[in-house]
Amino acid sequence: MSRLKKKEVGAPTVIVRFLPGTAEDVAKNRAAFQAALEMGLSRLNGCKTAVEPDWEGNEENYRSYRKRKLKEQEQSGE
Repeated sequence: MSRLKKKEVGAPTVIVRFLPGTAEDVAKNRAAFQAALEMGLSRLNGCKTAVEPDWEGNEENYRSYRKRKLKEQEQSGE
């Protein structure tokens, strides 16, 4: 048995911070995040994998994502 005492588990605290940045900084961060996703998934899948996240700021992708989700909800009867 462990000699450590159990801590009380409460509600997690979430802190949201918005760092100052330009649109170019955001684009660079998103590109780096996308590259990291692709690299990780490519390693897991054992072959090159392309990823295209649906960013809320990317209106075309976000609209298609919302349409797809609404269609899925309608088909499932929710």
